[in-house]
Amino acid sequence: MMATLELTPSLDSLVDEDEISHTVVQQLNSIFGNDLKNLEKVSELVEELTKTRDELEKRLRFATTEAPDKITKAVKAAEEALSKEKSLEEECNNLQEQANAHTQKYDDLLNDIGPGVRQVRELERVKLYQEFVSAVDEQSKEIEAALHIGAEGQALVGYCRLMDTTKAVQGSHCLNLVAFVTNTLLYWHQVFTLRFTSEFEGVLKTIKWPFTTGNDTVHQPPASPESLQRLCTLTQYLLQLSLPDNITSENSKRPESPVASPAIVTDFVSPVLPIHLLVRPLEVRFFFHFSGNKPTNSRENPEWYFTQILKWISAHENFLNSRIQPVLNRLGHQNTSAKVEFMRGLVRLVVIKLAADLPDVQFDDDIFCSTVQETLNFEREMSLTYGYPSSQPSVLSVLTQGRIFARWIHVERKFAQELMDELVSDEGAWVAVEGGEAAHCGERLILLLQGITDRYKRLPQPGHRLQFLELQLELLDDFRVRVLQVMKSERQDPLTSHYPAILNTVHHITATLHDWADLPFFVEMQYYQECFSNIQEQTSAAIASYDSTTASSTSPDDPGSFTFNSLDVSLLNSSISPELLARQDALDTLNVNAEVPTTAQLTEVLGSVFDGTMKLYTHIEGEMVRTLASYVFSEVRARSQPYRQDKWFHTVNPGASMDFTKINELSPSICPLLEVLARHLHALRDVLAAPLFMQLWKIVADTLNKYVYEEVILQTRFSDVGAAQFKFDMTRGIFPIFGAFTQKPENFFRLVKESVILLTLPHPTAFLLRDTIHMWHDDQDAFSLVVSPVKALGEHGVTLLKPKEADTVLNIRINERD
Repeated sequence: MMATLELTPSLDSLVDEDEISHTVVQQLNSIFGNDLKNLEKVSELVEELTKTRDELEKRLRFATTEAPDKITKAVKAAEEALSKEKSLEEECNNLQEQANAHTQKYDDLLNDIGPGVRQVRELERVKLYQEFVSAVDEQSKEIEAALHIGAEGQALVGYCRLMDTTKAVQGSHCLNLVAFVTNTLLYWHQVFTLRFTSEFEGVLKTIKWPFTTGNDTVHQPPASPESLQRLCTLTQYLLQLSLPDNITSENSKRPESPVASPAIVTDFVSPVLPIHLLVRPLEVRFFFHFSGNKPTNSRENPEWYFTQILKWISAHENFLNSRIQPVLNRLGHQNTSAKVEFMRGLVRLVVIKLAADLPDVQFDDDIFCSTVQETLNFEREMSLTYGYPSSQPSVLSVLTQGRIFARWIHVERKFAQELMDELVSDEGAWVAVEGGEAAHCGERLILLLQGITDRYKRLPQPGHRLQFLELQLELLDDFRVRVLQVMKSERQDPLTSHYPAILNTVHHITATLHDWADLPFFVEMQYYQECFSNIQEQTSAAIASYDSTTASSTSPDDPGSFTFNSLDVSLLNSSISPELLARQDALDTLNVNAEVPTTAQLTEVLGSVFDGTMKLYTHIEGEMVRTLASYVFSEVRARSQPYRQDKWFHTVNPGASMDFTKINELSPSICPLLEVLARHLHALRDVLAAPLFMQLWKIVADTLNKYVYEEVILQTRFSDVGAAQFKFDMTRGIFPIFGAFTQKPENFFRLVKESVILLTLPHPTAFLLRDTIHMWHDDQDAFSLVVSPVKALGEHGVTLLKPKEADTVLNIRINERD
């Protein structure tokens, strides 16, 4: 069991060489103590002499500027200082000679003592080394004796002490000693592991683990309290067998799976040993049923093994939480969840199976789509129902592998485009269920996009999510082009065709995208899209720099000419375009380096991922609303010709001159205009969404307001009777039609409203107002101190018309007295 030791003289990690030097220094201090003190005294005298010299020089300088008597005193003091200096120098030389004599006397003695001291220290190191080895050997014997009498707890205490000893010697330069202690620890680790693992598996059989039955609902079978207690005890023992992080051995490796594991499972950290032993029977069953020629191994039915894994988790969840988790908590593993460790072990089995099947089924679209969908459903069920953390490796890692992910994107695009062709070409594609709602194809497009979002929103890497987002934007743009084609064919008769339904669909898509843009998921996608754009710009600049450097280099093989290190040179020289290469490299960089954005970073995000698409759809929406409004107005204008030809300047006889204030009937010529206007507006209100119809009637009102002002009011002259009749036609004819849509329709006909005010003013007031406008126009400076025409017009409720325009309206009035 024990390894043979090789005792070498270089055991410098146990005894420090500085101890010998320390001993020699102590002996020198005892021998030369007095001499050293004398030397210190000499040093003090030399320092004093130096100060005396400085003082002498200072006095001499002073003496050159003072009286001769002071100079004499200074010279005398200098002579005394020089005399003192000579005596001190002689004393210093005597002390130096004595110190040299003592040093010479004891040099030979030190040369004889040194080797002996080093040999003694070397023997002490050897003794300490042997004591350390004996201590490790003694610990091994204690463990062996405890196991022999069945004292497993005491044996584990010795094992823990041995592990502490192993940790303590890891930094030593005594490599043989480190290897001896480490091998001893690994030996006992193997002994304990085999012993406890064997018994642990036996107890699992006793309690009939795993808990599987033929029923859908699986309950924990009855087990004796002794068996359950022993299982918990063994779990505790196995947890204590963990090796230090820097110590691994072939003996400590877990048994491999029954089938070959792909490289992708390296992301799965092996669970703690007790959980690994709990998963292993299920692992054997899984690969027995879902590999080889077993009937249950059907690639056309991937849901079989997904469902089986979920059943196993459900069946063992309560046992893990009530029996295993308390043991982990007692041993300081509160941050380790038995349930999560167990689920990760089972997810690893699914990853191995999925990675083996997908390359074979990826070219069968139906099976591939079914497998992808079942994988996504499994991952969602694991997260939402069983609380599997997103930080743990999942089955989605298989779907995001190079070729598989590219195939997934391709299939999504293919089926989406086929579905869109079917949506648009269907007979009822542009038929709405109810008025104001989007057509069937618009609703189904939203469902298609929502389905794509649900499938990719849980992908761990932002670069993969961005590629799906680009697919959604492509589909929206494709649908927009189809809408334009259909819209052009339907706008010849927009009121009786599918034109309103198309408009509702465009509006519904725009509103939906606006709502989606505020969702946290798409805000985060906008953040990643900005990061991706920045990375892509840097990558493109680096590629351009590389190309320019290569083109200007005289030696293409010069390594110094290559300045862009993140891409392979062979790819740069391939047929792939620089733009596509920069894009792919930016996506890879984003997948590797992207971090989850903080709330502060998300609040700084500007715009949304749908801004460009919404802008295009909003443009179509505005164009279609204007087309409908133009159609309605063209119908109204066609019916307005008789009304425009009415004689508004006719007068009445003097006896009936006041009867015009009692007009209570509309002009007969305006009735066709009002009829078509009311009919079209009410028909559009029933078929258009409320926001769209609001835009439409406001456009119609604004256009009609300008038309009446320019083509009716300004193109004729009005008598008092004509003005009164025109006012009645407006306030009792046109305004009430729009009164069904707003409380104050006259506010949308301000040109007409203010013109009517001016046309129906009393004659004195109208003359005074017109004179005010003329006077202000002729001499603005002189008249500005009295009153402005703007203020005068405002007093009568005319605020939109400018003074010049108001004067024009006043001038078309007919003075019947004239």
